[in-house]
Amino acid sequence: MRQRQLIGVVAGSAVVVAGAAAVALNWPAGSTPGARGTEAVADAAAPVAAAQPVSATEPPRIDDGDGKPVSPRLHTVAIAPARKVDVPKRDTRQFSLLGMTWSDADLEVGGTVEVRTRSVRTGRWTGWQTLETEGTQGPDSGAEAKRDLRGGTEPLWVGPSDGVAARVVDAKGTKPLPAGLRLDLVDPGKPAGSSGGQGGGLALEPVPSAPAAAPEEAAADPVVEKVALPAYTSRAGWKAGPAKAAPAMGEAVKAMFVHHTADGSTTYDCKDSAAWVRAIQTYQVDSQGWDDIGYNFLVDRCGALFEGRGGGIDKPVVGAHTYGFNTDTASIAVLGTYSTSGVSDAARKVISQVSAARLTAYGFDPSTTAELTERATDGKFPYLSVQTFPRISGHRDGVATECPGNGLYAQLPAIRVEASARILALKASAPTGGVSSGGKYYVKGKATLAWTTATPSGSIAKFELLVDGKLITTLPATARSGSVTVPSGTHTVQVRGTHVSGAAETTAAATVISDVTVPVLSTPWLGLRTGTVSTTSVPLTVNFKATDNTRVTWIGSTSPTKVTLSPTATTWSTSARPGAAVTFGVSAKDLVGNVSTKSVARATALLPETSAKRTGKWTTKSVSSHLNGKALYSSKKDTKLTFTFTGRSAALVVGRFKTSGKATVYLDGKKVSTIDTKASKTTYRQAIWTRSPAYGKHTVTIVVLATKGRPGVTVDGLAYIK
Repeated sequence: MRQRQLIGVVAGSAVVVAGAAAVALNWPAGSTPGARGTEAVADAAAPVAAAQPVSATEPPRIDDGDGKPVSPRLHTVAIAPARKVDVPKRDTRQFSLLGMTWSDADLEVGGTVEVRTRSVRTGRWTGWQTLETEGTQGPDSGAEAKRDLRGGTEPLWVGPSDGVAARVVDAKGTKPLPAGLRLDLVDPGKPAGSSGGQGGGLALEPVPSAPAAAPEEAAADPVVEKVALPAYTSRAGWKAGPAKAAPAMGEAVKAMFVHHTADGSTTYDCKDSAAWVRAIQTYQVDSQGWDDIGYNFLVDRCGALFEGRGGGIDKPVVGAHTYGFNTDTASIAVLGTYSTSGVSDAARKVISQVSAARLTAYGFDPSTTAELTERATDGKFPYLSVQTFPRISGHRDGVATECPGNGLYAQLPAIRVEASARILALKASAPTGGVSSGGKYYVKGKATLAWTTATPSGSIAKFELLVDGKLITTLPATARSGSVTVPSGTHTVQVRGTHVSGAAETTAAATVISDVTVPVLSTPWLGLRTGTVSTTSVPLTVNFKATDNTRVTWIGSTSPTKVTLSPTATTWSTSARPGAAVTFGVSAKDLVGNVSTKSVARATALLPETSAKRTGKWTTKSVSSHLNGKALYSSKKDTKLTFTFTGRSAALVVGRFKTSGKATVYLDGKKVSTIDTKASKTTYRQAIWTRSPAYGKHTVTIVVLATKGRPGVTVDGLAYIK
């Protein structure tokens, strides 16, 4: 609130607007002047005498049509100019907060503004209560400051009330009071979906700040990473009204200003806090004309934190809280009056946490100082002068005011220590010793954690590694990494740092899945496959199956050659020299590197055509391209060749030509297939048919079908696995 001139005290008329309708209370022309401190109206020419009540010649007149409602939550009592103000007791519609405002925000009242209210709950009138009138808060620059703002006292929270009286005493000077003087009465109401006007009470999880580009001033401080805000009630939670305009933004939050709202006791019921915050917004927006509630944050005596001015709790929103120093600062106001006593431990802790969170978001240590520019032409300091403030300051440090009260102001040194006497910006990197997948970390029985902090090691007592919240390992203050054994299964890991003061901070929990189980891999089994056969190479397939309790991420062959396969592979095509046994190995690896390897040794063999038992007429063909340079040929129907072997897989090897015909194949006397040996071009030693029976003695018989036009079949021999 800008207040440049001191104006004398004058009396006049009054208007009350209740709820959404206007009610006018006009003092009649024949009113008789009264004395100081009475519930009457005094004329500018009347001497200040002893407190003697003087009655008006007729009772006040109520006119519902006079006046225009400013807000559904606001009703006003307008007071016409005079030297002294005494608004007698009168009934009103229900309200819970009131203040006195006037037309020119540059002026202030030249006296003490006092009010009495009647409680809805008890029906009793309070004693006189003072409204704070010193230079307090308000916008100091930009579009908001140029709007048609009203001056005003600090609002006073009185709880549900239905009667009011007001006066201005201890006048200084004889000039009239500011024009448009009025009492503003705010009913916060009961928003839909809540009870008792508590504003919904929506508690959110701590929200991390997203720092803007570090300002130049940050270079003088150590590198400080951000601290998370404590849980808070959002604007939606306390049912905030809309702002008049989008908020202005600074570059950073260089300092925090601490306030008290100076509008109530220190023993209020915290269930009224959300309604109280809503009423403050109504007063500052609808009565004084600000864009939004002035404070960035508010906290009650129970430690409940409320989001204040809109625009983002993680952004450098320019508020209207410390006239001349609203830019590049933020504010937190404690509900209540703390002129004689300090705030509760719960409120003090929140002040230090919020201050640490907003300052470290931009790289500032709360224990240092900030240089701020006075942006008010009529402020406490010369216009545009640069002043040095503690990072956590009281309202009175920047403005000529008693706020935040002597009690709370005396606590600021301890709050600065508490904001700094903690493990600042403790942040753990992703666990190592495994891999990250889907936002989770998979490790092989042990997780290694690394962390950083802005607090010097000399101020740290210890670090502790936690698994599922339980202490596992204690490390010295100089440690910045450590390993912890994690049992099999899904768990959380954290780092907890303890300051020498005893204050502890814990990193966010990271989910870790400890996997010490190797993949399940079957013993490979081999089968012959189709393809070209030679005396040095027989085509075959290695078959296997790999599974894992998390996921198989790699499969490869280990012998006789090394080949990387697909993680989902179940076969591997290779070849082997017939004769000696060859070892075929396969390996599977899971997400964290657990490995399983299986192998089998097998030998392949070739049976030449001469080893087959013949039925019917077969002719020997001598061509070097056949196995051993020879093959058997027959074009007669039902001629047969029978191979006998002891093994586990077999392949019939033939020559293929354009004129080749068909044959029936029998395995152990049972017909299993009909093959066509025709090919578009001549090929030799082709494994055209394969089967993999269980290990044992088997027979393979080929019967020529003498296909019309291409009756002949050429057989090279039989390949098999021993």
